[in-house]
Amino acid sequence: MTKKLPFRQVRRSRLSEEVAEQIKKAIFEGLLEPGDSLPSERELGKMFGVGRPTIREALRILNVMGLIDIGAGAKGSLVRKVDLTQYLDIIREQLTFMIRVDEKSIRDVLEIRKYVEIGIAHAAARNASQEDLEELASLIHKMEECGSDIRTYFPIAVEFHKKLALASGNSIFYILWNMFQDILLKGYMPNLEELFPNGPEGLRKANRILLSAIQSGDPEEIDKAMEFHADAERFFPQNVFVNIGGQGN
Repeated sequence: MTKKLPFRQVRRSRLSEEVAEQIKKAIFEGLLEPGDSLPSERELGKMFGVGRPTIREALRILNVMGLIDIGAGAKGSLVRKVDLTQYLDIIREQLTFMIRVDEKSIRDVLEIRKYVEIGIAHAAARNASQEDLEELASLIHKMEECGSDIRTYFPIAVEFHKKLALASGNSIFYILWNMFQDILLKGYMPNLEELFPNGPEGLRKANRILLSAIQSGDPEEIDKAMEFHADAERFFPQNVFVNIGGQGN
């Protein structure tokens, strides 16, 4: 039996876009769930008061957005499970392009990442298990063993922050962290010696302070630790990121 859906006839000049927008809204609001079949093209045409070519174009739009799988023949299209990562992939591509063509965007990305990492740190202080904290402490110990070798240190530091994002218990924080880290690592990795001419000690100290603050659970200490960590990165020569879109691919 066809679900009762709140579709209304459309009057905008771009009819297919209006149809697609209404169906998208129904999906996002949960009126249409993953696995549900959309009404047939004929039925949708009657609901929206438009012809089948308009419905077909709207379904193509929704298919490109990853929201539906278009059915063949009379079979209705199926609603797909909405995957946040597909939208973040689009954002990642846009940010990478912006960094290539606009050096100011590098600082903007670093600033946004800072606030994501502040959120991760506070969430980790609330949600990290004892096992999580022990693993983070073990990674700090591995950082200490690297001495002044920035190329040995850096992958361990990345693993530390990845583990921290996981320990937050928030999957969105983890996805966002990965998105920003993927972009910035393309600029970091080929230029580590230029970015860190004095070796890793400044970042290593920042991570020690950060873990200590998270273990304390004190929000003010966490904020101070994150400010110290951000200070350790306020020196990037922007030209190392200009060709970021062509690196690491």
